[in-house]
Amino acid sequence: MHNKRRLPSQFYYFLLFFVLIFLLNFVGAFKGLRGLAESYIVVPIKEKIFTWQRRFKKDLGGCGLINEKEIKELKAKIAVLKEENLSQKRLLSSPLPKNWQFMTVKVIGVEGEELIIGSGARDGVLEGMAAVAGETYLGKVVKVSEKIAAIKLPSYFEEKTVVTIVSKEKETFGKGLLVGKGEGKMKVEQILSSEKVEKGNLIITNIEGGDLFIGEIEDVFQNSGEVFKNVSVKRYYNPEELNTIFLVRGRI
Repeated sequence: MHNKRRLPSQFYYFLLFFVLIFLLNFVGAFKGLRGLAESYIVVPIKEKIFTWQRRFKKDLGGCGLINEKEIKELKAKIAVLKEENLSQKRLLSSPLPKNWQFMTVKVIGVEGEELIIGSGARDGVLEGMAAVAGETYLGKVVKVSEKIAAIKLPSYFEEKTVVTIVSKEKETFGKGLLVGKGEGKMKVEQILSSEKVEKGNLIITNIEGGDLFIGEIEDVFQNSGEVFKNVSVKRYYNPEELNTIFLVRGRI
């Protein structure tokens, strides 16, 4: 008589386990666990894969969805780069001394008659540095912190700058002292009455051997019998519209 071969006891345990799983799944006991798994594992993985697919298609010139915020940020960056490029071109084309060294800085605010720039001592900004935009003189650095600095405009109240008055053909008519009157206003005082200055003449100042424009004469004021006459000066720029400007580091 042959002995019947017994199945291993482990087989019955496995069979019982799978039957139990089937019954629990049948009555919905695993729905909660499945929901958690989908929420925290499946869905995030699918989202990642879909995002990668869209990026891959976009890189290949496909028609993947483009985030509107990213487009706006990209346009803003392009506009800034264009403005920087234009400012660099103006600077390079201006007849300033070729041995001047410049630092590019960003205007991040205007407080009264001061420009606030987003560069400071850590970037090499020093008090007394002249600020320019092309051939135009914007003033000097007066306050410096680690990452911010302030530039005092020539129109700052009682700010004084020695200037020369010239024609548009660069013929010199006289000298004087430009005095800031605040709110964008400036006057050149101490001009000899004998000097033939008139509306439209240019006001320039000399910085480290280079002539820079400040503005042009708007009106001439002269009282009979007085030794000196004054002129009001209109500047060439609006501080609120300045973006990229340059600081003169010095000369090579």
